[in-house]
This record gives sequence, C-alpha cells and structure tokens, in this order.
Amino acid sequence: MGVEISNKPNIKSIQEYMEELEYKVGLMTRNRGLEAGVESAGIRGILLGVVFAVVMVAIPLILYYLLR
Repeated sequence: MGVEISNKPNIKSIQEYMEELEYKVGLMTRNRGLEAGVESAGIRGILLGVVFAVVMVAIPLILYYLLR
C-alpha cells in the first residue's frame, strides 16, 4: 500500500518545441530552395531580359527610321 507515483514523462513541452523547430526548419528549407532557383536561373534571366529590352527599343527605332 504505498503512495502511487506516476512515472509518465511530461512530453507536452518537448512536442511543442519539436513542432516549432520543424516549422523553422521548413522555412529555412523553403528559403534555400528559392535561393538555389534564383542562383541557377539568374544569369539566363538577366540575359533574356537584356535581349527583350533591346528588341523592345530596337523595333520602334527601326520603324521610325524606315517610315521617315
């Protein structure tokens, strides 16, 4: 007949900490994926943008000089 002692661990605080940690790791992973995508397509995007800008400026200039 002694005093009953509970030996169940209190894991609620550990579970909350793990959920918070998983959320933060998910944010960091998503951010790194975005950075990797920008790094891999950055040069190509800049080159396509420059070509597109030159074409958009050249077409009106060519039309202006041809129709003058």
